Amino acid sequence: METNQVPGLLDSLAQFLSNYKARPGQQAMASAVAEAIEDRKNLVVEGGTGIGKSMAYLVPAALSVVQDGKRVLIATSHKPLQDQIARKDLPKVAELFAAKGFRPFTFTTLKGINNYFCWNSAEGMRDRLAPDPGALQAINYALFAGPDFSGDFEEFPFNLPPDSRSLVSADSEDCLGTRCPHRDRCFALKARQQAEQADVVVTNHALLSLDIRNEGYVIPGTYASYIIDEGHNFEENVTRANGLTATIGGIRRFLNHELVRGAAVTNTHRLVEARDNLDKLQDEIASFFTLRPSEAEDENRVIVKREISSGKTMVESIKELLALVKAKIATTEEEAARYQRLIKQGTGLAERLEKISANADPNLVYFVERNFYGMASRDTPDGREPLIRVNGRALSQFTPAYSMNAMPIDISGYLHKWFKENQVVITSATMSDGQNFDFFTRRVGLEKPATLIVPSPFNYKEQVKLFLPRLGTPAPGASYSQHLASRLVTLLNLTPGRALFLFTSHAMMEGVWKQLNGPLAAGVQPARPLFKQGNAQMQRIIADFQASANGLILGTRSWWQGVDLPGMRLLVIDKLPFPQLNDPIIKARIEEIDKEGGSSFNEFMLPLAIITFRQGFGRLMRQESDRGIVVVCDERVVQKNYGRRFIKSLPDVELVGNLEQYREFLSGQQALNL
Repeated sequence: METNQVPGLLDSLAQFLSNYKARPGQQAMASAVAEAIEDRKNLVVEGGTGIGKSMAYLVPAALSVVQDGKRVLIATSHKPLQDQIARKDLPKVAELFAAKGFRPFTFTTLKGINNYFCWNSAEGMRDRLAPDPGALQAINYALFAGPDFSGDFEEFPFNLPPDSRSLVSADSEDCLGTRCPHRDRCFALKARQQAEQADVVVTNHALLSLDIRNEGYVIPGTYASYIIDEGHNFEENVTRANGLTATIGGIRRFLNHELVRGAAVTNTHRLVEARDNLDKLQDEIASFFTLRPSEAEDENRVIVKREISSGKTMVESIKELLALVKAKIATTEEEAARYQRLIKQGTGLAERLEKISANADPNLVYFVERNFYGMASRDTPDGREPLIRVNGRALSQFTPAYSMNAMPIDISGYLHKWFKENQVVITSATMSDGQNFDFFTRRVGLEKPATLIVPSPFNYKEQVKLFLPRLGTPAPGASYSQHLASRLVTLLNLTPGRALFLFTSHAMMEGVWKQLNGPLAAGVQPARPLFKQGNAQMQRIIADFQASANGLILGTRSWWQGVDLPGMRLLVIDKLPFPQLNDPIIKARIEEIDKEGGSSFNEFMLPLAIITFRQGFGRLMRQESDRGIVVVCDERVVQKNYGRRFIKSLPDVELVGNLEQYREFLSGQQALNL
């Protein structure tokens, strides 16, 4: 590959992208990526907001394709970026390369099979006595969509609820592949075939993680280079992809399946016994929540450090029922496919449940979880209130859904060999602690990669200020959420334009929301449209927020990263985002570090909090013209020695010392005291 051509190609992008501006940081990153691909070395590169990371790796990657015949796989954390790269960025790069006389190259998107409409699932759904309206709408659309429809649920022109979607999709445990009677029109199979031939494949972290675990048998084809975008999420996504989960609901659906009931018609005692065993398993799982070792443990997730005997018994019941199903003789290909699919589902369920119940792998943390799904509720001045209550308690509190889980404590062992055998570029806007990548590379098992930190081209020093208010203590009888909300009203009234409040806990978010919707509502002048995480889908909240002139969003962890809200003026962070100690995976990782003689605070909690803090800070300035103030309400920033590391990790921003300076920077209102 002629790496010296990369700068000129980037400069030429202005002909194909409106408002494109060449940036030295993008050139530096693109040159580093080109060199890494050419020399077959691993690279970790942090590109600050606004440098144009996607084009910085797509241009050299495409050049390696057209000049050297290499194939490239790109993995992102979130579907929106995956779709943006495949549907917007790569077509522009292809246009650029065609204009420069390079040979054409092909690219495609590959997602997990549960992202594609499944004809086999659809056929089973239509046979139900009470077909789901949403699923029927999806079937009718797929029937008449035409040859350009890929089957990807993202292409449906209407919103398909999750429950409806599950009825017309498949997953890896029930997909029959080439044995399916609908294989000739299978969307997922067609996507795999396209991926096998394409020069560039765009996929996600989860699918790549499964491919690594299964030594290349999940994603078709071989690749000379891998590019992992949104790398700060890679450890979490690898953890989930290598985890195990078995739910009471999933076991119950297997037992109630018509083919299981039909196979057991002459052995009804097997089915009765299996249902009794399921009740015993649910009782044993429920008992963990009444015997929690301490109040510090999550009330809905409890670590398990012994085998679950009723789970092992349940496994034997599932295997006995599977034997009855396998003994049935199908009379048609379609019927055979249904039996095969059920057998595959049941076998996978039994394998997961057996491993989880055994509690034998020291690198897994085992925990049980309960969730309260399907609770009808309404908005009230006090927040979301259940519509159905029994003796003053929400009905959902009496009907929890239980699951059993096992997740890796250390994922570096899953990745170490793969990194050594492949050429990989990992990039993100926030993977370092502002100084180096030691924490990230150690966590994912990446040894001695080349590294590069490219700062954002935005003028933070002139356009962004940092305010660290002294909030004091709540008045007698007032909660901290009441105290915080009253101080934030002062800031809101000084700040024209849109605002985002980031919280580290749902409880604090709900407390502040309750105040802003209730006692303090009249004090917010002018009035603002208020949006809260959970009250609507994220994309709906973002659209309504962007349509407002001075909206306010309250959000927790899912809003700290990957959210683009250009044009904001105020960002508030309530607490330093240290990991939650009652999270079973976090707790297990802390215990593992301390057991080995390390310092879990310095080696894990602090660097992870700094990276998350930087992600939250990055929500304010999303485009070159943005201008505003970041307010950090946690006084540990100035009171604790480690607080300096949080400030040092940020771009070059100036502090405002009081509300007068705050007012002078943002508006021209009268200075107040906080």
